[in-house]
Amino acid sequence: MNNLVNAASQKKWEFQAYGGYKDEILDSVKDSLTFKLSGPGMVVASYLSDAQELIAGNDGERARQYINIAKMLMMEFELGFKGRG
Repeated sequence: MNNLVNAASQKKWEFQAYGGYKDEILDSVKDSLTFKLSGPGMVVASYLSDAQELIAGNDGERARQYINIAKMLMMEFELGFKGRG
């Protein structure tokens, strides 16, 4: 039961942070033409560019979610992160 509560809390957090669910976002990214042709770094750059446009259009909440997605992708694909040890 506790695992179900934790999973539900995680999903709720993901939706609040990203505007969607991490696994669905990752599947969408991996299926994208940008990812296939240019790699994860370009997808991150695209999310950050989109966030800039959203900020300019005064949609701060969605911009925040796009920035969170970019950070999640950077960690998921180990872009700029060094391993421990």
